[in-house]
Amino acid sequence: MEGNTEEVTNKGETGNSNLSRGMIFSFEGIDASGKKTQSLLLHKWLVSKGIPSEYISFPDYSTAIGHEIRGFLSEVKNYSIEARHMLYSVNRLEHREIIEKWLRDGKIVIINRYCESNLAYGTASGLSIEWLRSLESRMPPSDYVFYLKAELQLSKERKSERDKFETDLDFLKRVSAVYNTLAESPNWFTIDADNSIESIHYEISSLAEKLLQQGSFEIKETPIRMNKAEAWKP
Repeated sequence: MEGNTEEVTNKGETGNSNLSRGMIFSFEGIDASGKKTQSLLLHKWLVSKGIPSEYISFPDYSTAIGHEIRGFLSEVKNYSIEARHMLYSVNRLEHREIIEKWLRDGKIVIINRYCESNLAYGTASGLSIEWLRSLESRMPPSDYVFYLKAELQLSKERKSERDKFETDLDFLKRVSAVYNTLAESPNWFTIDADNSIESIHYEISSLAEKLLQQGSFEIKETPIRMNKAEAWKP
């Protein structure tokens, strides 16, 4: 991770100051950087520590909007670049009420791919970041973002089956550049995705523990046992 314990404390000052509200921890990064694996592990860790937590991943292909997204990713349907990113945004908007309810209930919401991914992929496609931010402005913002920074070669080695956007390595290079710029924000934490699953989880859970303590969440001293045989998931 870029930074140290002192930096974690400073970053915590920029987070949500309303202690009665839950928090959003989102996971970002290019394809096959390990977002799904690490977001699920953090959710499991939170539950093991007695922290009320919910998990959600985007895009959600089970909805009508999600079906349209799957359609253009598989090249069955064709939409303009603006329409595609509007669909991504509306797909999240379909879940706004439940996310807001979880936050009101004081839960930690773990999100695999959130509004920030629309900013990164949309900007890399030539769209205005201000316009993209306006699309996402109706969603509750991430309190903290774990950015799994992966080299293009690592992404390529981990994932063989890709949609038409994931096969364009020049495009993914531009996405990475946007992510690197977004990660300069004080509530982002950059994690080296080239490390082992176990070491990445330890780094993220250690950061999460500090952030939760700053938010006055009570953490049980219950160690989590990891299944080392678990396959890598993007």
